[in-house]
Amino acid sequence: MTDTSRLSWQLLMVGPGIDRITPDIQDKLASLLDLLPATATINVQTDAGYVTISRDWPSHRMETVDSLVDEIAAAPGITHIALPASEGQGS
Repeated sequence: MTDTSRLSWQLLMVGPGIDRITPDIQDKLASLLDLLPATATINVQTDAGYVTISRDWPSHRMETVDSLVDEIAAAPGITHIALPASEGQGS
């Protein structure tokens, strides 16, 4: 199982069935998102309704990303760096 204390993100769960998502299931969902980094969301249907699960990063994350991109772009021999747009970002 994934050691969730080492993840740079936490689970964000939204939906009427959230009470059905036990801590054990939360750990398993975190493991799935850790093993499948290209997966943005997981949708779980419960007997109480749906739950959408995604990653939630600390607010300083994008500042760190911007700083890393700037450092890479400033390196000798680097002429361009492009990152794919993620959810919530413009292209």
